[in-house]
Amino acid sequence: MKRLLTITILCITTVLMAGCEKETGWATMQLLDEQIAEIRISAFENWDEMNGNALLSLKEPKDVSVFEEAIRTARKQAEDAKRTDPDYDVMVVYAQQSPVHAIRLWLGEEGQESVFSYAFKDWGEDVYVISSKHTDRMRELILSEGN
Repeated sequence: MKRLLTITILCITTVLMAGCEKETGWATMQLLDEQIAEIRISAFENWDEMNGNALLSLKEPKDVSVFEEAIRTARKQAEDAKRTDPDYDVMVVYAQQSPVHAIRLWLGEEGQESVFSYAFKDWGEDVYVISSKHTDRMRELILSEGN
């Protein structure tokens, strides 16, 4: 009886977790399964291309991990959370000769959420919301080193 109850609970939990993964608000941004060597941050200039004049180049593993974690945990939103123009272009540069991921960033105020989107329409026009915790960590890096 105890074994049957345990199996039943495990089955129900699995079904519930699988259902949550397919919910729209839980999809996250994708990065390659490669080591990230650098995060380049530039002021946004236009929608047609990424700004190549980096304000900030993050290469220290602890700094890179701030952005990597923010990107990987940003949750897709059904509604349009973007403002008029992004604040920054973010380029994720991999250690191997992989393509660079181009991302737009709308940086929130301290204690607020931020928004990411892929930079080019081929990757979609979805927006991904970043927690206030990650916003605060990104703000520390961008605003202290980028100005």
